[in-house]
Amino acid sequence: MRGDRLLSLVLLLQARPSAAAPELAERLGVSVRTVLRDVEALGAAGIPVYTERGRGGGIRLLDTYRAGLAHLSRAEGAGLAVGQSRLAGDLGLGDALDTALEKLTGAGGRALRGGLAQGRSHVLVDVDPWMRSGEPVPHLPAIHEGLLRGRRLALRYRDSEGERRDLVVDPAGLVAKAGVWYLVTAEPALLRVARVDACVIRPEPAARPAGFDLAAAWSALREGVESRPRDLHVVVEARPDAAAMARRVLARHLRAPGTGTRLELSFNGVAHAVGSLLGLGTRIEVIEPAGVRAAMREAALEVAAQYG
Repeated sequence: MRGDRLLSLVLLLQARPSAAAPELAERLGVSVRTVLRDVEALGAAGIPVYTERGRGGGIRLLDTYRAGLAHLSRAEGAGLAVGQSRLAGDLGLGDALDTALEKLTGAGGRALRGGLAQGRSHVLVDVDPWMRSGEPVPHLPAIHEGLLRGRRLALRYRDSEGERRDLVVDPAGLVAKAGVWYLVTAEPALLRVARVDACVIRPEPAARPAGFDLAAAWSALREGVESRPRDLHVVVEARPDAAAMARRVLARHLRAPGTGTRLELSFNGVAHAVGSLLGLGTRIEVIEPAGVRAAMREAALEVAAQYG
């Protein structure tokens, strides 16, 4: 265990020019005294590590020294597989991703460290769609753990109409699409993770088919969702100053292109329509059908009541 920690310390020092002992202690999950003892042990083993006192000082490693091995943990490897910081954070792997990148840049030296810093300062990957932040997914880490352990999951799930039901599923994979997480089950079926109200990892193994191809299963499920018939016709009138924006936001629901303020839309049902339209607030008004107008009014009153 100590050998793993010593190697992790070396790789963390390679990833940065200088680090304070309290910072290293926090990263390694040990006390400052333990870090200082580990530094002494590394020096005794011939590794060129030294400390500098005063302002700007810290624990340093000669930049010419390379351990040549990233020595990533399972969690750090999983964090790298996700890659994107926000998505790794959803899975509970945010710190693991940061540590993995530090270890890799340490093993790679100054050139890799500079390239990573330059890339982060010039390119930002935002996985969330316009006008919507990421959905809360408090049970995603447990779902991910059950998936990796190959265990069945007992879920309390809300469907698109808000009905709750208890499910026992065999998890086969997770997909993040435009900032929204989906659980792919072995059947295969698709469950939106934000609609999971409770998750328990069961002891029995999940029946994940041999040779299961997550990419192929997702492609088939996505095609089924995208080609699902939308038989609810809704007409809305947009404010002139918001018509162009409303068309962009509702592009996937448009029945026909156009440039005016009246939009003809298609949805899977009343709940689907209300959920898609309510966020536009007073920028649009539902003209027909009357059932959607009534549902919009009821939802708006519920929001107003919530805020007193």
